[in-house]
Amino acid sequence: MMRPHAWRLLWVAVLGGIVSVNLPQLAAAIRTYLLPPDSASLPSAPASPPRNHSVLSLGALAFDLHPDVRYGPYFTGVLTPSDRSLAAASLLPAFQHLLTQYTLRQAVDDNFTLRIYDGRSGTLLVRYELTDIRQRYQATGHADWDQVDRLRRDITRSLLDRLVARGFPRRDLVVRWGRANQVQEAFMRAVPYLEYEIRLARTLNLSLLSTAVSIVETFSDDRRVSPAGARSRYQLMPYLLRQYDLHHYTLRTAAGTRVRIREAWHPLLTMEPAFLVMRSYANAVGHEVPGLSAYHTGPANLFRLYRLFLTRGLDYLQPGTTVLDAYLWAITEGFNELARRTTFREYSRGYIPSLYGTLRALEHLPLDTSRTIRAELVQITTSDPFYLSDLLTLLRTTGADTLDWRVGNSATSLYNRFRLLNPHFDLPEVPDSANVPPTGDVLFAITETKHPIRIFLPLGTTQRLRQLGFQGLRLLQRFDHTTFTPASPSHRTQWDQAYAQLLHDIQRFGFTFANRIRLDTLVARFTHLAAALPSPYRQRQLRIIRTHAYLWQFDAWEQLAHAAEAATGRLRLPAQPLEPTGAD
Repeated sequence: MMRPHAWRLLWVAVLGGIVSVNLPQLAAAIRTYLLPPDSASLPSAPASPPRNHSVLSLGALAFDLHPDVRYGPYFTGVLTPSDRSLAAASLLPAFQHLLTQYTLRQAVDDNFTLRIYDGRSGTLLVRYELTDIRQRYQATGHADWDQVDRLRRDITRSLLDRLVARGFPRRDLVVRWGRANQVQEAFMRAVPYLEYEIRLARTLNLSLLSTAVSIVETFSDDRRVSPAGARSRYQLMPYLLRQYDLHHYTLRTAAGTRVRIREAWHPLLTMEPAFLVMRSYANAVGHEVPGLSAYHTGPANLFRLYRLFLTRGLDYLQPGTTVLDAYLWAITEGFNELARRTTFREYSRGYIPSLYGTLRALEHLPLDTSRTIRAELVQITTSDPFYLSDLLTLLRTTGADTLDWRVGNSATSLYNRFRLLNPHFDLPEVPDSANVPPTGDVLFAITETKHPIRIFLPLGTTQRLRQLGFQGLRLLQRFDHTTFTPASPSHRTQWDQAYAQLLHDIQRFGFTFANRIRLDTLVARFTHLAAALPSPYRQRQLRIIRTHAYLWQFDAWEQLAHAAEAATGRLRLPAQPLEPTGAD
């Protein structure tokens, strides 16, 4: 980890002497800094994964999922002769400016740096550093980032006032605060779970942008609650948590107190729901990139964005135009009008660039998969209540030290290992030399709550306990090297193929009432398939298509459908049969 860190510090020092620079030069400089050594032919594409390395980088572990690889010129800015016919080709430089600004923000500028740009030209006007506070942080290794932000807010106001006094319109001044320290810290918190995120991304056909969502949303803070009530590191709204059977409740302890259990606090419980929502939104709006934007700003805003494009962005409407072209138009040329007409404002505009900048900040860091959590998710099923101390005593009998806990170390007590493996339990921390505290000695009694009591234990624990005669746990899911692997082609039916064809049509503005009928027909088919064979693949597909169909009932979608049918005559898709022929 030292080499990428040293490079970043070097560039911070070099950029410290730059007060004003035009963005094309800055883009070239930052992309040179961020390039893998062997990718000169495609400036921002990641290198292929090296062989015979025990620890790969994040980018190398899933290089094929990198947005530079999946979406080519849209993110690299490099146009081949065949790419020059892209509808959004002329918008790519403006999008590159945004990507560069947010790459600087997430990857280069630390939390003690701020920049102010002229939004009209992209010119850097001010680069300001909190030097004294940075030195204290470097000496102590600790900083209160909220306090740092409050200080940066005050300084920003002062700097903006000065620029306005010099004649710059306030609405045209764009502020970017560096976040590199928090991004690095969030990566360390994310490492035990990133391998599963990558697998889910691959399984659900998402890019590595999806693995940056938790860092951009909360800096991988599982206990963050948004002003709107969104919870978990992935910021899922309460109705989504309930929809995915994630609950909060309390259990009694030996001390007579109660311990809070919030399943939104465990990333292994919230990860799959979050990624399924991302996939559902991507399907509903026609492409992953605007789909991830919808994850933040809401699908209705994306439907309004497309509608505006179909009335104001007609210069870019041609037979090959896709919803990704419309999205790029909306966050560049069409942004000011979009911001006036909707709640899609500056933060929404910067969401995808933030994901990309975060990925660029982390893609070259080593991802040590030996730190990946390996565990069993089990449910308490016995009607005979027992305490956590009883369970730990039984585990000690089975040879708990020989289990692979993946948390703590050899000196960590069993109680603290259980606490670290189960962060959704709000258990008190105690010294490793202490016994189980009465206020943390939870009573596992299924009569205590209407919700299932679910805990994580090391792999192999359930089998060992059964060998001792304890049958009070039901294994729900194993988290190991086989978790979230893609379904084999044999699992995909003709109805999955029909849904894939519908998604292809949607990508080209297939927001039509006829296509909604196709979608509703497929929902019924997917419901039947999941009932007949409730495999993880079929259950995921059903959740995705149901959410998709729900979003297509929005008023904003219906307004878009009218606009699409009115404006895309030459782009309108040929009619598709409602049901494929043949057996299920």
